[in-house]
Amino acid sequence: MFYAVLVGHVLLTTAGYGGLIATTAYMLFVAGVHEPQTVRAALAGWQRSARIFGPLLGLGLLLGFSLAGMLHVPLGSAWLLVTYVLVAVAMGVQAGVMVPWQIRSGRNLAGEALPSLKGPRFVLVTLSVIYTAIVGLMIVRPG
Repeated sequence: MFYAVLVGHVLLTTAGYGGLIATTAYMLFVAGVHEPQTVRAALAGWQRSARIFGPLLGLGLLLGFSLAGMLHVPLGSAWLLVTYVLVAVAMGVQAGVMVPWQIRSGRNLAGEALPSLKGPRFVLVTLSVIYTAIVGLMIVRPG
């Protein structure tokens, strides 16, 4: 049972974070072609994929709590608390930057104007750094 939870946690969180990071990178590449019709189609694809990768990440996080219990790791451990904060920041950035960006972009594209790419760039860098830090914390487990 332990290995199933461990593998599930790793696979689901990696798929969730990796998917969100990859689709954000994809949006940046597609938006770089400067063709409103192409960007509009990519935006619709990004919206659909976020509905898949977000829940995968959520399920992986739930398995992480279960895994901590199986390993007898206190949920108040310093490294886990830092991980919680990083996950909350990642979710906040995704919700606070990408969701408004997608809404503005949809309106801009309706008028054939291309959206600014500052939001997706910020999210891509932030999620990549946070994911790397979380994986490092999971491996090292300081304290």
